[in-house]
Amino acid sequence: MRVLKFLTNTSIFLSFNALIVSHYSSLLYGLKLDPRISIISFLLTFSVYNLNKVTDKTEDSLNRPETALSSKYFLFSSLAALFVSFYFSFQIGLRAIMVLFSTFIIGFLYSVKITKSIPRLKEIVGVKSLMVALSWGLTGSILPACSQQVEASKIMLVFTYIFIQLLVNTILCDVRDMNGDKASGMETIPLALGLKNTRKLLIGVNSLLFLWLIYCIMIGLFINYAPGLLFGIIYGYIIIFIFSRVNCDRLLVDLAVDGEWIPMLFFMKLV
Repeated sequence: MRVLKFLTNTSIFLSFNALIVSHYSSLLYGLKLDPRISIISFLLTFSVYNLNKVTDKTEDSLNRPETALSSKYFLFSSLAALFVSFYFSFQIGLRAIMVLFSTFIIGFLYSVKITKSIPRLKEIVGVKSLMVALSWGLTGSILPACSQQVEASKIMLVFTYIFIQLLVNTILCDVRDMNGDKASGMETIPLALGLKNTRKLLIGVNSLLFLWLIYCIMIGLFINYAPGLLFGIIYGYIIIFIFSRVNCDRLLVDLAVDGEWIPMLFFMKLV
C-alpha cells in the first residue's frame, strides 16, 4: 500500500498510464509502438503533473495531506523529465516537437498564474477538465503517429475517443477532490453542478462514445478492436456509478480511474 501511494502521489502511476494510452493508440493504428514515443509519453506527463504539484500546494495539502515530498523535488523532476522528452522529440521530428511543446504550454497555463488579471486555466469552471482531456488527447493520438504514417481520419477518431474518456476521468477526479477544492476556493464542475447533475453529465458524455463506435463500424474502421473499444465504454459507466460520490477511498480512485487504461489495454490485446 505504501508503494502504491508513493507511485500515485509522485505521478509515476499516472505517467505510466500515459504510456499505456500511446500503446493503445498504436494498436488501433496497426503500428508497433516506437520506444521513444513511450519514453516521451511517460516523461511529458510526469513533467506536467509534477509542475502542477509545485503550484498546487494549498489544494494538495487538503486533498493529499500524505504527500511529504518538497516542491524542490517536484520542480527538479519536472524540468529533468521535460529536457529528456525534448531530446527524444528532436530525434523523431518536427511533429513530435510541436505536440510536446503544445502539451507543455497547455500544462503551464493550466498550473501557473501569469498575471493577477489572467486566471489559471484550472480556475475556470469546465476549462480545467477540457484542457486535461485535450492534452491527453494530443499526446495519446498524435505522438504514436509522429514516427510513422497514419491517416488523418484515424488520428481524429482516436483523439476523440481519448478526449471523451479523459473528460470523464478528470471530472471524476474533481469529485474525489471536492472537499479540498471547496476549502481552497477552487470552483470545479462537481462543485458548480452538484453530484446529481455531475453524474448525469458524465453519463451523457460517456454515452457519446456509443455514437463514436457506431460511426467507426459504419465506415469500417477499428472493426477488429470493436469489443475492446466497447469494453472501454462500459468501464466508463462502471467508474461513473462507483466514484461519482464523495468520500471514496483516494487510492482506489487513483487506481481505478487514473489507471483505467491498464484493463482497457489488456482487454484490447485479449480480443
